[in-house]
Amino acid sequence: MTAADLRRPSRPRLALVMAIVIALLGLPTAQVAGQDGDVRLRVAASPPLTWDPAAAGDSSSANVLMQVFEGVTALDPEGNIQPALADSWQVGDDGRSLSFRLRAGVTYSDGTPIGAQDVVDSWLRLLDPAHPGPLASLLDDVEGAIGYRTGQLDREAVGIFADGDHVVVRMRRPSTYLLAVTASPSLAVVPPHAAAEVGLNPPTVVSGAYLPTVLPDGNIRLTANDRYWAGPPPLATIELVTDFGGRSGVTVFEQGEVDYTPIGRLDASWIRYDPVLGPQLRRNESLALSYYGFNTTAPPFDDARVRLAFARAVDWDRIVRLGSPLPAATSMLPPGIPGRDQTDYRPGHDPAAARALLADAGYPDGRGFPQVRLESYGVGYESAVATELEAVLGVEVEVEFRDFQDYITRLDGPDPPLFWTLSWIADYPHPHGFLGLLLESGSSSNAGRFNNSDYDAAIERAAAETDPAEQARHYGAAQQILRDEAPVVPVDYGEGWALSREGLLGASPSGVGLMRFAGLDWAPGSGR
Repeated sequence: MTAADLRRPSRPRLALVMAIVIALLGLPTAQVAGQDGDVRLRVAASPPLTWDPAAAGDSSSANVLMQVFEGVTALDPEGNIQPALADSWQVGDDGRSLSFRLRAGVTYSDGTPIGAQDVVDSWLRLLDPAHPGPLASLLDDVEGAIGYRTGQLDREAVGIFADGDHVVVRMRRPSTYLLAVTASPSLAVVPPHAAAEVGLNPPTVVSGAYLPTVLPDGNIRLTANDRYWAGPPPLATIELVTDFGGRSGVTVFEQGEVDYTPIGRLDASWIRYDPVLGPQLRRNESLALSYYGFNTTAPPFDDARVRLAFARAVDWDRIVRLGSPLPAATSMLPPGIPGRDQTDYRPGHDPAAARALLADAGYPDGRGFPQVRLESYGVGYESAVATELEAVLGVEVEVEFRDFQDYITRLDGPDPPLFWTLSWIADYPHPHGFLGLLLESGSSSNAGRFNNSDYDAAIERAAAETDPAEQARHYGAAQQILRDEAPVVPVDYGEGWALSREGLLGASPSGVGLMRFAGLDWAPGSGR
């Protein structure tokens, strides 16, 4: 799923000085947020762009929606698949079918039973050909799913159906990762009698742990669902703080207005040495990737030579090293993804070869090359990349930053940018969540419209393979094609950091960047 930075870095020196002054003068610290009235916990969060799981494609929306709507499975902090609305499942037909058994007596927050057909209807909403969801390709391995979402087949052709208290899924290939896909917030169950209300408005009936209310100040109040399948969550009321008034997450945490807030890596670099904040710093596993991409269907980037020239002209190692404590990405798969190898799959920095490629494409020394705009919502390195492309290739690249929602709308629209950036967090911990979902022909998340039959064949072989070693080999072959065709250039990997109040238990997001609030609680004796 796409990601957006929650807050900008704060000023470390000022924060440290204030902490020292408070300690020396014996001044009282700010009131702890979790002790204010009936709110047990305050968490920094961006408001969802939509309240409809089927329409969500960004991490901010997913983080809120997963507290409100539940799926048949869930991922724990270690990325393992756990039962949720379904208490068990079976794999059959040599890996081509899945059958989920719903828990007995499970209901929505209003007491209405949750049935297998409700799950089927919720999943098919993601594929609705009139309005397919941005992550509709999560289900592309299901029989008939691609044909239905593209308007070529009827709904009845999709291999998802109810059988008593079971949800049965038939797949066109073994797809060992599809079980993990079912934990995605996009496949959460929406009450059929309330489906029309989800979207811009928060739901009044939910399948998840909390009922949401948007407060006058824009914050979101989450109230425990007493009918939640796992029992009422320990924290009865949680408030999502969505507006800091221009302040950073670090400042708001220091002032006691939130108990948990994600922070950036630059803040983390100094907080670890802070005597007050340091013990409250948490590092979370992050299966995230930032990359640059091209519209491969429009000139000049419909020519692989031009894409390769751009990829090879930039010294990505140097640019990332100057702006980040992390090494540059060498693969479209972040560390932590099963089956990832250590091969460097980038085209390689070679200015002379880049100039030769551009000349061979008809633009010697950049002459005659059209002005190109690099569009972004602020992933990083944009100005440095534009400067280096002009210096090495003699091409002019204008950088344009857009609001995140506007940017994603444009990227998914009929006239996408020619040259763009994106951050992607795994929807599930598997290579297909990057190499298939982002780059297979026809995928709803293929922003650059890359279409290569050899690449698709490699992905097909990998997806149909059940042996992990063979699967990794095919995914490696696919990445070699990316190296030669350069539809995308991996830049860096994500690193998750947060400030978490001491005594807060369970505050460990999974590698996909999402945290289940139903598992949070305060430690005994923490005064909460």
